Amino acid sequence: MINVAVMEGWAGGPRLSKQFQDALRAAGYTITAPTHADVIIAHSGASYFVPVKTPAKLLIFIDPPYWPGKSILSRMMAKKRTDGTAVRQTGGWQAWLVKSFWEFFYIITKPSYTTTALKHNGSLAFLDNHRHKPTYVVRNDNDYFCSADIQVAMNGYPNVTYVRLPGQHDDYYTNPQPYIALLPKTI
Repeated sequence: MINVAVMEGWAGGPRLSKQFQDALRAAGYTITAPTHADVIIAHSGASYFVPVKTPAKLLIFIDPPYWPGKSILSRMMAKKRTDGTAVRQTGGWQAWLVKSFWEFFYIITKPSYTTTALKHNGSLAFLDNHRHKPTYVVRNDNDYFCSADIQVAMNGYPNVTYVRLPGQHDDYYTNPQPYIALLPKTI
């Protein structure tokens, strides 16, 4: 059995990634802490918190907050606008309010993620720390936190595979299958 750690981003946490984690379990994976993981899936700001010394044999970074020169505030506002429309279309206003509540809750309870996102949002430090690990960087087409230029910036990392998927920044929460398809069946 493969142990998978899910590290949610700046405004994320287990309440928001529950559907994704349930889908991982249904696919035969075990959810564990990063210190015991065979695979670490880090979303957004969590990319900067993957332990340097990890037993994981594969790292998957989903929409890391890399966008040099673009303000994090403008990205957050654009993400919230498009996210609000998508969530309301699929789950209604109540779903949007619940998601917004949990995002606010997680931002407040993870202040180190805020300072790290502000400090490193133009850097690939999360890749520098793991040059020896097979790594996927996933960018969703409609992501307002991760620049499409990350594909070019990653050229100096031979251990990294770029994966482009349709969807938005938080798409893995409610559309887990394309992300689970990246996982190995054996390690």
